[in-house]
Amino acid sequence: MTDISEIVLVPRLLNHLRQVGPGIRVDISKITQDSPQDLADGTVDLAVGFMPHLEAGFYQQVLFDQHFVCLVSNRHPRVRDSLSLEALQAEDHVLVRSSGTGHAIVDKTLEREGVVRRVQLQLPSFLGVARIVAQTELLAIVPYRYGASMVDSEDVRMLPVPLALPSFQVKQHWHERYHADASNRWLRGAIATLFG
Repeated sequence: MTDISEIVLVPRLLNHLRQVGPGIRVDISKITQDSPQDLADGTVDLAVGFMPHLEAGFYQQVLFDQHFVCLVSNRHPRVRDSLSLEALQAEDHVLVRSSGTGHAIVDKTLEREGVVRRVQLQLPSFLGVARIVAQTELLAIVPYRYGASMVDSEDVRMLPVPLALPSFQVKQHWHERYHADASNRWLRGAIATLFG
């Protein structure tokens, strides 16, 4: 799964598994360009996240829709209750390079609209983004569910992005070879119930 799914979905999944299958162990790996092959050869049971490259030969099920928001520190000296397009471009940003996922749609949309972000920091994952935003003046454009979970644990708030960004669907994907596998079906059903 993606790092965002680790943050947003795994705690709830583990609490559910503790109730229905206390002996179940979970081994999570990061989505990479090798994920399709890992699914095909059974190394991985499911892939969960926004992965547009997992299409042919794979089943998929939509879990939920996502949109993007801007994450900002509650103590930011210039950005308060709203964010203008001018402010979005004037402030420094943290950008996540997330390979194997579709989050590049933000960059593509901004480029198409002629919007330039001043990127001060690039990170390989979302794991530290909220803490960094909380303790600096950096802005971050993040998926809504990630932002909502971070508002509960960090000194940050979410603001609407001042231009239309595409929404996307978080899905679970599995290879057709394991579609009828009983344990795979059970896991897919548990995830669909929890997050669908």
